[in-house]
Amino acid sequence: MKRTFCHHCFFLLLLAGGLASCAKDSASPEDQTADLLIGRWQLTQTDGGLTGQVSPADPARRQEIVFDDDKQVTFLLNGAVSSKARYTLFKASSFVNRRSQTFLAYGHRNTTEKEFIERLSPNELVIVEDYADGRGFYYTRR
Repeated sequence: MKRTFCHHCFFLLLLAGGLASCAKDSASPEDQTADLLIGRWQLTQTDGGLTGQVSPADPARRQEIVFDDDKQVTFLLNGAVSSKARYTLFKASSFVNRRSQTFLAYGHRNTTEKEFIERLSPNELVIVEDYADGRGFYYTRR
């Protein structure tokens, strides 16, 4: 009886281990960020720069960014495409705040090469230039 009980316990442990190994791996933070980033975002304000002031977006120059699920980014100005590029996300230490941040790499945007995502929620995106006197760009989902 004791031997049968031990065999059953061993079998149950093997079964549980097998089922656990089949479980789907959790998504990485970059994957979760990429999923939340997908969509159309409209610039609402900027802050920082040399003056450090908050400036509302110019309604005569409606700026938008569209992130696609195929890692394409499209920059729009007043609804017209101003540029397109591929983008990637990666983790690195920020010069501005010395913390690990998720950076966007998509070439030059407003002559800036290094930007990170400071805040991302279903309705808000904040992208910050990673250098002294860098600007912050505040977007809302459209």
